[in-house]
Parts: sequence; C-alpha cells; structure tokens
Amino acid sequence: MNTGDKNACKNDQEEEYREWLAFARIDYESAKYLNGAPFHPRPLNVICYHCQQAAEKGAKALIVYFGNQGGMPKIHDVSFLLNQVKHILQERKGITIGEDLLLMADSLSKYGVAPRYPNEIEVEDQDVKKALADSGYILQWVERIIGLPDIPTERS
Repeated sequence: MNTGDKNACKNDQEEEYREWLAFARIDYESAKYLNGAPFHPRPLNVICYHCQQAAEKGAKALIVYFGNQGGMPKIHDVSFLLNQVKHILQERKGITIGEDLLLMADSLSKYGVAPRYPNEIEVEDQDVKKALADSGYILQWVERIIGLPDIPTERS
C-alpha cells in the first residue's frame, strides 16, 4: 500500500465517523425540538428514542474513529458499543470509561426499540429529562475524545 492509499483510507475513516456524529447530532437536536414543540400530548417515547439514537450513533462514531477491526456491531446497546472501545481508549488516550457513563448508556439502551411500538414502554416527563441529559453528556464526551467542539446540551 502506498502512502496515498493510507491517506485515502484515513480520509474515508474520518468522513465516516464525522457522518456518524452528524447523524447523532440530528437525533439529539430532534429530541430537544420535540421536547419543546407544542404537541399535545408530547411524544415522550419518540423523544427518548431519539436520545438513545444520539448516544448509539455517538458510540459508533467512536468505534469508527478508533478503527474497530471487527467492523460495526449491529446492536443498539449503548453500553456494549462503548465497551467495544474501552481498551483502546485506555491504551491510546488514558481514558477510563466510568461506571456513571455506563449507567447513563444502560438507561438509554431501553429506548432503542421499545418506544417504537405501542404498549411496550411507559415514558414519563422525568424519563425524558434524564434521557436528554444523559444523551447530551455522552455525545459531548465522545466529541471531546475525538477533538471536536462540544455541542450545547441539556447539561451545558
């Protein structure tokens, strides 16, 4: 492989993780918009779904950023996805994924599938508030690791 091929591969990888982050931001901004929109009743389950999607796509951006050799896991469990880069984060950046971050990820994972179907999950206002805060925190955390500017979140 010549140097040009390595640069092309690196550029493709950068483009891919930036796309994952762009989609994560869209989901997060959609959740914030829906939370403040004048819907009656507010679509609490859909807001939480978008929060989960933001965190999931942020975690997948991190996987691409570090060049996960096993490919992209086709899974919605945010904790599982973060654990895919746990050792790489420790080795390359000296970053430990804390228990608090994994608890946030776990709390969001339940919104990955169930809110899309009737009578699968009961979501209340406090769930929405926590989902917005947790997904915003995870997304900011991912972007700081990658070195991109933070997005405004519910915790900012």
